[in-house]
Amino acid sequence: MFKNFLNLIVGDLGEKRQYKQMMKRVKALPKEYSFAFKKIQKYMYTVGCSTENMNILSDPSILLDLVELFEISAAEGRSVIEVIGSDVSKFCNEFMLAYTEDTETLGEKLNREIMEKFNQESVCG
Repeated sequence: MFKNFLNLIVGDLGEKRQYKQMMKRVKALPKEYSFAFKKIQKYMYTVGCSTENMNILSDPSILLDLVELFEISAAEGRSVIEVIGSDVSKFCNEFMLAYTEDTETLGEKLNREIMEKFNQESVCG
């Protein structure tokens, strides 16, 4: 019972430990990669948590995979812009899309919901 209470108050210590280890790896990256990672992480938390079809916090492997991509790219001597491109939000969205189980994009979902609504009303009316 005390363990459950502690977990409720403090959170999962294993997850916190994993996050701290990941951030140590980010800190060890070249400055341009570290800067880009932190900006991308913030974007992913903001955009990923606000969409209905995905919650970036529920899959921490996405950020670990991003760190690994950056580590490999830095070791190969590639610049961060070579990796993420000039449209960083597009890179982020496509990277996050690879982790979604629902392959329907927000635009497709919007279209489907509108069409379902109007098709339903025209049938009933």
